[in-house]
Amino acid sequence: MNGKYENIKELHDGSFICGKIWFSKDETTQPSSITYFDEVQSFLLRSILSTKSDGGIELEKIFEGKSFFSYPKPSSLLKVLLNSLKAENEIFLDFFAGSGTIGHAVMELNKEDSGNRKFILVQLPEVIDDKSEAYKAGFKKISDITIERNKRVIEKIIEEKKNEQPDLFNKKEDSENQLDGLGFKVFKLTKSNFPRVEFAPDPEKSDEENVEALKKYIADKEAQLITAFNRDELITEILIKNGFKLNYTVTQQGQFKKNEIFLASDGEKETLLCLDGALADETVEYFKTHTDQKLILLERALDTTKKWNLKHYMGEKFKAF
Repeated sequence: MNGKYENIKELHDGSFICGKIWFSKDETTQPSSITYFDEVQSFLLRSILSTKSDGGIELEKIFEGKSFFSYPKPSSLLKVLLNSLKAENEIFLDFFAGSGTIGHAVMELNKEDSGNRKFILVQLPEVIDDKSEAYKAGFKKISDITIERNKRVIEKIIEEKKNEQPDLFNKKEDSENQLDGLGFKVFKLTKSNFPRVEFAPDPEKSDEENVEALKKYIADKEAQLITAFNRDELITEILIKNGFKLNYTVTQQGQFKKNEIFLASDGEKETLLCLDGALADETVEYFKTHTDQKLILLERALDTTKKWNLKHYMGEKFKAF
């Protein structure tokens, strides 16, 4: 280089950098330009490479200046990746949800292009260090941050929509139309509400004794089910076992006066559902002549006659749990 260049750095393989040009050790590779990180303007590269990432800054804004999560992905990066798939009606699954960036990105994209993307976020209830700022702020598990982040994103989108088009939020029905599809449900792994599978026969007892023990076990558990079950959890389990998607909605049907019956729908499948402990004769008579919809009941709500009538008139559209 004849000493003309002051900014030269040798690399371990004999190559060197002169100014912003990279030269190989021989003529086999053409020179190429160099861009240093502190000069990178593209958020995509900065998001991947930065230690104080765009995602961290974004999350601090969401939590009003508090840093509750290390190295979160920025929603801007995820939006670029998701948008490149040209999939406006797909479901995006993140098994390692962290702070919940995928959910944030999906909702932002849907707002921008009126898409119908959905997301499933999976996060273990990993305990947060009790000395951290997040713990002091009330977050006991990482999944708590995941949930709260996406709640705040929704609140921000709603506020932006109200500011952009305030007239569309004057009436309740108009407001609901504007917010259609905006939201999420939280599920957790738990034991089944139907405990029969937990029974184990005693190898030291006879078959007859084990059968009697099983009958008593079932009777005791079903008695508990009457007063102790969580209705929403039970509905969720029944619908999932019947192939419904997690985005189902449940609406009470007012035409039934003797029993509480709901219509469950996920946009593709639907069924009527009753969790009452006993099915009234009036309700049974209704379904003997209205056999166009599926019906799911708790088995303990039926005696032999009612069960036979429903099965006879409704066929495969009737199911007892």
